[in-house]
Order: sequence, then C-alpha cells, then structure tokens
Amino acid sequence: MMTSLLKKRFIKLIAILVLGIVGLSVVAGLLLSNFVTKDLLEQKIEDSINAEVSIGAVDVSLFALPATIVVSDVSLMPKGVTDVSKAEVNISKVSLSIGWAGLLKKHIDVTYLAVHQADIKITYFKDGSNSFGKLFESPDSDSDEDKLSKEDEEKSGEGFNINDQGDFVASLGGVSISDTRIDLVLEEMKMQLICEDLNIDLSAMQIDPNDLAASNEAKLDAESLIRAYSLKGEHYGDLDMDGTASVKLFNLSTGKIEPEVDGAFSLSDQSWLSTGMPFVARAWEQLSVLEKVGLGVGKAPDRASFGRSKSIAVHYHLGRIDLLKPLSIWVDDWEVAVLGGGWLNTQTDKHKVSGELLASKKASALMVPTIFKGLELLPTQIRASVADDLRDNLIRDDRLVVKIKSSGYFSDPKIRPDGKIVDISKASRSAAEELLKEKAGNLLKGLLK
Repeated sequence: MMTSLLKKRFIKLIAILVLGIVGLSVVAGLLLSNFVTKDLLEQKIEDSINAEVSIGAVDVSLFALPATIVVSDVSLMPKGVTDVSKAEVNISKVSLSIGWAGLLKKHIDVTYLAVHQADIKITYFKDGSNSFGKLFESPDSDSDEDKLSKEDEEKSGEGFNINDQGDFVASLGGVSISDTRIDLVLEEMKMQLICEDLNIDLSAMQIDPNDLAASNEAKLDAESLIRAYSLKGEHYGDLDMDGTASVKLFNLSTGKIEPEVDGAFSLSDQSWLSTGMPFVARAWEQLSVLEKVGLGVGKAPDRASFGRSKSIAVHYHLGRIDLLKPLSIWVDDWEVAVLGGGWLNTQTDKHKVSGELLASKKASALMVPTIFKGLELLPTQIRASVADDLRDNLIRDDRLVVKIKSSGYFSDPKIRPDGKIVDISKASRSAAEELLKEKAGNLLKGLLK
C-alpha cells in the first residue's frame, strides 16, 4: 500500500516537472519569438556598424537541438544606399545555434554561427582603407560628442569591437562559411582576386568577449578556387587551394578583428600562373644572363604550374604575407624557385623575395659539358679559376642555376641577378690582355738587359 502510494506521488512529481519544463519552454519560446525579430536584428546590427541592413526573414526554432535562429536574405549596403542590388555583402542564410542560459535575460548566447552562400565585394583602396572595413566602422553621428569619439576611433583604428558585444553575443564556439564567393580588388597591386566555392570552418574555439585573452585562438580549415586577374582583365592564373591553419582572431588590446594566420595549403594540379604575370615575366627575362655562357633562352610558354611540393606555407597579418617555405613554379621543365623568408604586403604592393632560376635537366645536360669543353679554349693560366667560378655560381647538381632577388612594387618588380655570373668571353679577353701584358713585360725586361 505504502509502495503504491509512493509510486503515485513519484509519477505525479515527474508529471509536474515535465509540465513545468514544457511550460517554461513555451514561455521562453514566446519571449524569444517576440525578442528576436527582423526589425530588431536590423536595428541591432545598424547600431553596431556603418551600413544599411536588409533582412528577408527570421525563423526561430526553439525546440530544435540545439535551438536555432535562421536569418535569410541578409544584405549590407553603404550608408544612404537602399538598393539591395548595390549591396556589398549578400548572404543567403545565416544560422545561429543558441544556448538557453541567456534567453530569459533577453540576450542571445551564440554557440555556433554558420554562413551559407554569401557574395562579398571588397576593395582595398590606395590610401590603405577598404570598403569592407568602412561597412563595419561605428555608425556616424551628428552630435559633437559622437563626432569626437569617431575621430578618436579613426585614430585608434576601432570599428566593430568584440569587447562591446558581450551583452549581445556572450560566447561563440565555432564559425562555418560555405559556398561563398569573395570578389577582392587590390588597387595598389592592380589585381583582382575572385575566391569561388569558398568553404571555411573555424573550430576548436570558444570566443568569449569577457575573457578574450584565453579564448582568441582557433583552428581554420579552408578550401577555395582563387582566380587572379589584372585590373585590365588579364587572367594571371588559378590557385585551387585546400589546407589548415591556426588563427588568432582579435587584437587583444583593442578588441578589433585582426586575424593572424599561420597555415599550409596544398595546390591541386589545376593550379597555374600566367607567364605574363609581371613577377614571372621579369624573372624569366633574367635568364638572358645565360647567354654569357652560350645558352640562349627562348620565349616562355603561356602557363606555369606549381612543381615539387605543390603547396604554400604562409604567415598572414595586417595585409602582409610571409612565405615560410620555398615555393616552386615550373615553366615547362624550367623552374622558378621562390625561397622562404620572402614577403609581400597586399595593401602597399611592396615585396622582397630571393629566388633561383633553374634550367631544365635536358638543357643543362646538353649545355654543361659544352661549357666546360669551351673552357679548353681559355689560356691554361685562368682555365681552372673560371671552371671553379662556374661550379660555385652557375651549376648545382648538374643543373644551370641563376640566383635572383626581387624588391619594390610587386606589380612592377625590380628583379636582378643575385651573385656572380661568369662571362666566358669577357674572361677570355681579360686573360688575353693579361697574357699580352706579361709577354710585353718580359720583352721589355729582355731589351733592358
């Protein structure tokens, strides 16, 4: 009897708890549905950034696991522009996975953010600013106080700041971007990069605005087909890339978005560069120095591919790309090897790299024996010295090598030989002159005697 009574009470308690949980869920759902609206999100975003915001729809799925908010047809336009067709950012869908903890406090605790099918246009201007950054600056204000704060903000480089988002986004555990296109114009470099089929996943992260120092790092997996063009429309090449990186997302002092990336990305066999690209074309021109040893170099073919490792290892921060490992570019079976330690600043177009031009194995096999055969025509007094110079400066592993260095503007690079190139004909003339001087000196000594 007692046992039966306890069972009934236990069942009743469970029923009350279930009904209570359901009731709380319904109440939270109603609160969230009223709180997260299209108008609210548009206003909230426009209060944070310097852009006009248009949202097509907002769908709240509170009883999904996890609870989600799906925002569809998002467009960001410069202030004063209301025509969605002129938007610089269009996103088909943004999904936010949200935690329950903050719902009753009427703020959104985002645990995961997914962006699907975005189309983004970014221009880096010659003055160093960019259109994307302008969208995410703090909104303009007419008050003197706000004008002053805006001036201070511009000096400090502030805009969207993670430190200001703690009351709206309490934490962020991961981000994914899928099926996205980014159209990037680099005015200073006179180049356009179109990133197609971009897929990015930021994981192993727990961004917390209230404890950024301990939660600023993430793992990045990325893949994309990057098409490079000159601003005149010349197709400079395609980079079909796939790889991983470690990322620091924010500047800890300012809270500003400032990604610092260390990564290695593989290049597929479909990746290529045009030999009309200024850096490759100027590097190929340096092979004319081989005429000094009797090797003529013809016109380069139209395309170059990536040889050896077929990968790029880089460090990126504030527009500067540092090459961590050598990059190999094949022009037929000739090679342009860009050595590690070089760098390129995409915002200023400045660069500094060292490299090597390696003649094909076939051409080297024909020319190296011929060159040394030609040394037999030199006077014996200098023959060994010239041969040693050739081995030290022009030949490695039976291949002809020309060392180069490049600096200045990447769109108009200054490329020159880096090291000694032995000119056999000049060496022969010098040897002949020295020989004549020696013979004349001996003759003069004989006459004086």
